[in-house]
Amino acid sequence: MKKLAFSLLLISGISSVGFSQNIALNNLTTKEDNWKGLTPLLEVNDILRYIYSDPLKENYIHTIPAGYPLDKDIHINSFYGSRNHPVHNVTKFHRGIDLKGDVGEKVYATGDGQVIEAGYKSDIGNYVKIKHSYGFESIYGHLSKISVKKGQNITRHQLIGKVGATGTVTGPHLHYTLKKNNSYIDPFDFLFLDFESEGVSMLWAQKGKLA
Repeated sequence: MKKLAFSLLLISGISSVGFSQNIALNNLTTKEDNWKGLTPLLEVNDILRYIYSDPLKENYIHTIPAGYPLDKDIHINSFYGSRNHPVHNVTKFHRGIDLKGDVGEKVYATGDGQVIEAGYKSDIGNYVKIKHSYGFESIYGHLSKISVKKGQNITRHQLIGKVGATGTVTGPHLHYTLKKNNSYIDPFDFLFLDFESEGVSMLWAQKGKLA
């Protein structure tokens, strides 16, 4: 797996300079630091490396999309990148990942933010789009039910909808997309980041089932 090398990078330790040292611990509401300037033209691993090495990350890491949006082991049906579209049968770029799920399973926000879109599109069906801090956005598609409204402020792990098979699909699943500074990025590594138990850690031991 091309991304597994990143876990070894984290395990071996990263000594990059922190990017939020200019933020006082008692003034985190400003949420302004160099994360915002991280361009999506960088490799996702570089973005994660900067975040991981930030000494103040645990105080506000919940404001970016990190973790798994379903309450189950990680199971990926289709990865980010070029693929043969299962419905149109042509090669298209898949701007997200498809997560295995059954109709009615609960879908949770992966970070604090504000719902900027909640509706229907012919390709991803019922969907929710959340704007997070530092230029991040997350999108959840093919929902059978939407549980939030446009303009609503939500917190990480809050219920936002349920898995479905709406839009252009061959079966039920959750389409999950991440964007950084209005450009699409690969969500894969973000699924495994857990910033709430024993500091920053990887979830390979608890959630490592891939397909």
